[in-house]
Amino acid sequence: MSTVIALLAALAGLSCRRAPHFVRGDAAAVVVMQRPRDAGGSPPAAEHEPNNTPAQAQELAWTGTPPAAVVKGNIERSNAGKAGDVDVFKVVVPGQRMVVSSDAGQAADRLVAAERLSVVISPEAGLALALDLLDQALRPMKTVAAGPGETVGLPNMAVLPGCTYYLRARAAPAPPNKKGQGAADAGVYSGSSYQMTVLLLDFEVADEREPNDRAESAGDLLWQGRSALASGLYGWRRDEDWYRLSFDAMEPGWVLNLDLEGVEDVAAGLAVNDSAGRKIVAVRGRKGEKLTLRNLVLPSVAPDAGAPAVAGRCWYVVVRAESGLDREHRYVLRAEAVLPEARGGFETEPNDDAVHASLLVEGTTTGYLSVGDVDVFRYLAAEPRELDIEVSPPSRVRVKVEVIRERDGQVLAESLAGKARQTVHIIGFSAPVEPLLVRLSQGKHDGNASEPYLLKVASRPLRRDAGRRD
Repeated sequence: MSTVIALLAALAGLSCRRAPHFVRGDAAAVVVMQRPRDAGGSPPAAEHEPNNTPAQAQELAWTGTPPAAVVKGNIERSNAGKAGDVDVFKVVVPGQRMVVSSDAGQAADRLVAAERLSVVISPEAGLALALDLLDQALRPMKTVAAGPGETVGLPNMAVLPGCTYYLRARAAPAPPNKKGQGAADAGVYSGSSYQMTVLLLDFEVADEREPNDRAESAGDLLWQGRSALASGLYGWRRDEDWYRLSFDAMEPGWVLNLDLEGVEDVAAGLAVNDSAGRKIVAVRGRKGEKLTLRNLVLPSVAPDAGAPAVAGRCWYVVVRAESGLDREHRYVLRAEAVLPEARGGFETEPNDDAVHASLLVEGTTTGYLSVGDVDVFRYLAAEPRELDIEVSPPSRVRVKVEVIRERDGQVLAESLAGKARQTVHIIGFSAPVEPLLVRLSQGKHDGNASEPYLLKVASRPLRRDAGRRD
């Protein structure tokens, strides 16, 4: 943990005028981005028509520190049956363009030299906008849209010095009607004007760089000793951030722990995919809830079947905004590699079915039940035993425990809590000498991704005359 604390301190102590700072409360760490000023208070420029295509694009003029450009524009309503107005702006990033000889070199240069392009468009009430960012070859880098009167933005796009990009503002397509059709410019309702603010900022240590919404564009989650750290923004609805986590330097037998600090107005999801992009495990939380994944068993040396041709072993950690957005408060994602013994008795993930069941031994085992999660454990007695099972769930969880015979799936015993946080018991269960599954589940819509449950198991020799007791 000392490495993580040091990295947090390094982030918080950066002297850059745009450095984030960490606010701690209830053991949480949320990065709050200081709002840069817009072009030193200079008045916004007016949009110049025609600017409907990249060839006609209006070039933005940078002013102030940090470099900024502010434009007031209008999306005009089209005649019936014709496409709506489109406004295209040319963005030339100051600086010397870097020459690279390969895709790998370009990726490395992007990591070191990229600047953060932040774009926010505030529309008039009634105007629903879509915003596209295009690269110099006019390939879409990202598209986002919002509802009538809602701000739309791209807060942390990675752009390179000396390169040209295009911003395209247009009416957002309307939701389809019952026939699956929508008006071409249905985003233009009662309003038409908007103001667009564009800023060029610096990326800080461990910042995510957009676009990073798939495995091919994932940023590396870099190890600092046994820990790794990243911070990012939920910039739009359903924003998804991918991080590549390499295991080349990891010791065999270690496990991975992940923590995602909550952001107040966002309900987040945290998933781990293998190197072929297949989901291994996922958790979801409520707004502002911290998400936790513990004791993730690292992959073997052999690569995953169907994985792309990349060097070494890796997983992808995926952070997703399930609902809500926040362009100012950064989430913090921590990864830590530990030996299982260093954490005590924890469930191992994934363990949501018999094939992936965690080993259950006597004593206390700790785990997490997030929304929709199920945990399955395998128990095998060396001789007939009488079992006592106790499960103490956290708040917001009505837990159900079942003892299942593995060979045929028959439920041999079960106990269900009548309310959240109620401890349940199965006492004096006669366990045969064959594999049993202990399955923990929860009520519909229950779940707690930040507080653990306690699963306690004790046994004693089964008396010859003992029968099954309730």
